[in-house]
Amino acid sequence: MGAQNQSEFAFGPQADGMPPSRGGGPAHKPCNVYFALRPDERAAEQARRLAGELRRRFGLRERARPKRLLHVSLCHLGEWDEIPPSMLFDGLAAAAAVRMRPFKLTFRRAVSFRQGKPALVLRADEGRQEILSLHAQLALALMNRGVSVRVQPKLEPHMTLLYDYRSVPETILAEPIAWTARSFVLINSLTGEGRHVDIEEWPLLG
Repeated sequence: MGAQNQSEFAFGPQADGMPPSRGGGPAHKPCNVYFALRPDERAAEQARRLAGELRRRFGLRERARPKRLLHVSLCHLGEWDEIPPSMLFDGLAAAAAVRMRPFKLTFRRAVSFRQGKPALVLRADEGRQEILSLHAQLALALMNRGVSVRVQPKLEPHMTLLYDYRSVPETILAEPIAWTARSFVLINSLTGEGRHVDIEEWPLLG
């Protein structure tokens, strides 16, 4: 399979902290806030090694993302110069309404998504429906509080390894990357700094 169009898969504008596309788009605000799942240490290290292998195999030039930035986006809240207190309150309340047990995530495929600068991502296989359920629960809870969010039932959950203009065809991994999701987090991705600040984390308790 060739490069995908990431607009089919995104959870919201710049949900993965993707750099803005070149050529005249609007400037992005410094605070980019979204809910996400994070890999455990073992899976994050495995993903970093895989990114290095794929860079060498396909002649990619850009560096892999640091382990601390690896995540699977769930629901995007927005971008601001400063996070509005009312939006933060609504986000925390929406997260508190989520009910889901821990679940296993497995990634067996890597592929490039294209939107501006292409992203090399891992596509979720096992755990996909649970991710979509989390997305829907968060979005519905936010909408019940009057927050406008975009619900997309045909999403393909993914984890971004790096950004590079060279595309990678769909590639089956020799060893799947997997972990058990036991919590989710609200992240403030500081645009231009390559840094994530955790606002709050919630356990998945069922």
